Amino acid sequence: MAKPAGIKARKPVQERSRRTVDAILEAAVQILEQDGEAGFTTNHVARRAGVSIGTLYQYFDGKDAILLALSERANIDIRRGGEQAASAPHGADPYRLAVRPLLAAFAGRRTARRAVLKAVLARRDAVDLGRELDAASAVAFGAGGEVDALHRFILSRALMGVVRAAVLEGSPFLDDPGLEDGLVRLLRAYRSALAAEAPAK
Repeated sequence: MAKPAGIKARKPVQERSRRTVDAILEAAVQILEQDGEAGFTTNHVARRAGVSIGTLYQYFDGKDAILLALSERANIDIRRGGEQAASAPHGADPYRLAVRPLLAAFAGRRTARRAVLKAVLARRDAVDLGRELDAASAVAFGAGGEVDALHRFILSRALMGVVRAAVLEGSPFLDDPGLEDGLVRLLRAYRSALAAEAPAK
């Protein structure tokens, strides 16, 4: 299994190490929220986390690596959403199951989320987010041929485009329940259009 983005060779295997990494990441989020990107430095993060700068560098190469580790956590949330969709009871709304984890992964702490997303989009790691979207959409939109790979790509990237715009623009709609409803309607309309165009069997 690949190590999380941004985490160095020393993996946080022991509970104490995991707590240290968690403290560093939480400190980074708090600083981004309170001081913005201008106040986001490794020294500031280390002080807020209650660790030495040397300890921080045992786990992270620098502040970009911290942002990428935060991104990996968002990816994990999206992946878990796909897994939950796969095990959802019969009759559950697949559209809502596809939308909700994506919105939840980027909800709250807007300034921090914006900084994380900007860091991801500036690097190749954006491909990893695409893979998580592919995995989640294969479950939510039907991997067995009901919706083929092209249309899963269109649907998942349409969702991500709206969420990305909301995060980067600091839109208040990210916290509006109506955003989820609107994206669900978007998916339903697209799927209905595909069904209407499908040749009769």
